Amino acid sequence: MHAELAALTTPSALSDHDLFYVHLDERQRSATLGFTGQEGHEGFEFFLAFTDVRNVSVRGWGPPGRKDVRLERTENGITVSVAAQGSSLNFEAADMTTPRTRSFRTAPGSS
Repeated sequence: MHAELAALTTPSALSDHDLFYVHLDERQRSATLGFTGQEGHEGFEFFLAFTDVRNVSVRGWGPPGRKDVRLERTENGITVSVAAQGSSLNFEAADMTTPRTRSFRTAPGSS
């Protein structure tokens, strides 16, 4: 994992980005979370893909936006927790990869 991405995936940094994509694949037992952010006129997005996902719990779900996102490495893999007012997503995974990152110019005045 790149050093910049490692910094982005700290718990406080993930919560500073909009979570705009969640995909749970029961056949592949995987989950993918997509985040986006902006600094000045530079936008970026990145995806975190989790393998061997288990113990999934979803309660409600709101529109894309800032969520309280926490990743914790445990002896059994990774524990993921995503929460916002009235909703939550929790699961455990064996591992995590970053299959895609992208940067792009944003329009003046957008944020």
